[in-house]
Amino acid sequence: MNKYYNNDDGIIQKQELFSLPFICTFLLCLVGLYFAFYKPFVGLDAMGHQVMGTIIGALAFWMFKPGGIPFAVGTVVFLVGCVMSGLSISQVAAGFSGSSLWLLIPALFFGFALKKSGLGNRIAFFLLKSINPSYIGILLVWLVLGTGFSLLTPSIGIRFLILTAISMSVADACNLSKDSRGRSLIIITAWASAIFPGTGWYTGSLYGPVLTGFLPIEMQRIATEGLWFKVMGLPWIFITIAFFVIIYFMLRPEEKLHITQEKFAALYLELGNITKSEKIVFITLMTVLLCLPFQAMLGLASFQIMLLGLPIFLLTRVIGKQDIGTGISWDIILFFGIIMGLPDIIITSGIASWAEPVMGYVITFLTRSALTFLIGLTLIFFALRFIDVTWGFAIGAFLATATPVLYNSYHIHPTIVMMIFTFGGTLFFTSYQQPWIPQAESIMQDAGWNPKHLRQAACVYAGVVILTLIIFLPYWNAIGVMSLWING
Repeated sequence: MNKYYNNDDGIIQKQELFSLPFICTFLLCLVGLYFAFYKPFVGLDAMGHQVMGTIIGALAFWMFKPGGIPFAVGTVVFLVGCVMSGLSISQVAAGFSGSSLWLLIPALFFGFALKKSGLGNRIAFFLLKSINPSYIGILLVWLVLGTGFSLLTPSIGIRFLILTAISMSVADACNLSKDSRGRSLIIITAWASAIFPGTGWYTGSLYGPVLTGFLPIEMQRIATEGLWFKVMGLPWIFITIAFFVIIYFMLRPEEKLHITQEKFAALYLELGNITKSEKIVFITLMTVLLCLPFQAMLGLASFQIMLLGLPIFLLTRVIGKQDIGTGISWDIILFFGIIMGLPDIIITSGIASWAEPVMGYVITFLTRSALTFLIGLTLIFFALRFIDVTWGFAIGAFLATATPVLYNSYHIHPTIVMMIFTFGGTLFFTSYQQPWIPQAESIMQDAGWNPKHLRQAACVYAGVVILTLIIFLPYWNAIGVMSLWING
């Protein structure tokens, strides 16, 4: 028998080439090539045009992902195109040498250890068996779990994988039918609790290290971890609670839950005795968590403390050799590493200086008042999120180049701008706009939330964000990160 065989199952099929993602990618790449070779913009040199064309081409692959290709394809296009444009490899790959990326890698492995060991499930079902079953009680458990898991890992992906699976088990145990209001209420709030609360502090989500990495060096020095929490902590707590309250009254069924506390206790007992791996993960994560507030005393940065925790998991084999390659998404790591260097590339290639007049006009218009700036920039970012499916990071990288002007001329602190990025990045009107939605739906397999209820929840989120901007403006003025009257 021939030991070689032909398997074309995974090879792209002819009909796929005429699908919408392929067509859109092809057309956008043509736009990029047009900019790169025909140089249509006056005042932008050859390098600037070529880099702009490269960015558009990479965005085409990142946005539409034809054939389900990984982010790495766009990353390679970006890397090769920028180097061919005249930038050095050290300039293009500068994001890989930043501390933000090296905070990200151990943090993702921490989340993987939390999931692999089963500690995340144990914590969740322990809390569930401790309450009297009710919709309000379950929602409070999600809030506690979302906040607690955010302290243990900034990986939103890991958190919602754990909480979505658990919420499905809870909804099934409660005999809530598919597409019912109660089922949507339980699962949507579990999903949201994995995303919303942790955004309020630097290490609670990937937004902290990634967005800070976008900032120019002089802005990074003043956008400290402590100030991130001071600016965003209370607003994100308000957003989370307001979202939960409104969703509860919007989706609350009239009938009570048909489940007992004993049923939750039985689900907890099914997990068995606590394992050695769970103990190691718990002790390690708590030690790292307790060390983070004492960075100055220890003489270590956040990423150094996080990195020290990783060898413990490797030495104790909580994370095995095979997990290094599969435990976290290196595709996402490569994407973040490249995109973190995008602001400097935009500046070095001359795109930032060329776009300065347009950017200046927009800034002048928005800075008529503090409220105009906050709501105006948020709505612009919301609109742009419909074409930037990379959680808004591509747009955020470009807008980060304007933070020195906003700070020096209008006294708007860069953490305010980053906060608006987090608001836009969390938007979830469509599944293509928010990759965490299709990932969660792949777990639920059409037995989760009702899509209509999810759209209603997205509208609630957008409305709560605008309300937050209005309510917290005096607070941001009081702590000195922006004035009530910018030009006053």
